[in-house]
Amino acid sequence: MPEEKKEVPEEKEVAEEKVLYDSAPSMFRNKPFTFLLLFIIPIIGWIILAIWWLKAANTRLTVTNERITFRIGILSKNIREIFLSDIRGVQINQRLLQRILGTGHVEVASAASAEAEIQIDGIPQAYEVKDIIDKYRREARREKKDE
Repeated sequence: MPEEKKEVPEEKEVAEEKVLYDSAPSMFRNKPFTFLLLFIIPIIGWIILAIWWLKAANTRLTVTNERITFRIGILSKNIREIFLSDIRGVQINQRLLQRILGTGHVEVASAASAEAEIQIDGIPQAYEVKDIIDKYRREARREKKDE
């Protein structure tokens, strides 16, 4: 029996999501004096450093052209995602030493909450993160209006 060919409707091209920024908090650049103090103190300081490193290594802020994803947790994971079109504000706070070393505290607020939904301290290039979010947030809003 000959096989019947079924017509498949044309599939729409789906734009691929691109990662624009992906980073974990910087330990040394965020709190260099605390880092050095804990490094100098044997055993107890090293244990505290190891715990701090585990927390920093398991905290991640990822910005794509569609959303911001904040992951935190070692054994259990907490993941928060905000679509760029839903963001209402981005706030950067930097202490003097953070400004010198290029890190900062980033807060992202959306329409879903009165408070910032994502708060992360020690993010490298905090202003670059804000610029990326603002740029793609504007594009997402334009696309939403065009629909």
